[in-house]
Amino acid sequence: MEIRPLGDHIVVQILSDDSMPSGIVLPDTAKDNPQRGRVIAVGSGRLLSNGTRAPLEIQSEDVVLFNVESATKVRVNGHDYWLLKEDDVLAAINPSLAHV
Repeated sequence: MEIRPLGDHIVVQILSDDSMPSGIVLPDTAKDNPQRGRVIAVGSGRLLSNGTRAPLEIQSEDVVLFNVESATKVRVNGHDYWLLKEDDVLAAINPSLAHV
């Protein structure tokens, strides 16, 4: 992995939603939040007051929904990723429905 998140942060790569099932292509300005992406990497967990770490619920390869306003876009070695906290994830999508 090219980027390693710290603490309760995760790295997400956007899943392409450029076309609808009917084949209609949506311009960037027509895309609304939330965005759908695949989790590429997760941090070590949230640091608790007693010094231990709470593991993240989100795992690598999960497909999640998140608002881009709460994420930071980064470019590493020519690839675009979104960096966000686990708390900013709205939902995890069932893998069997991730392609819908």
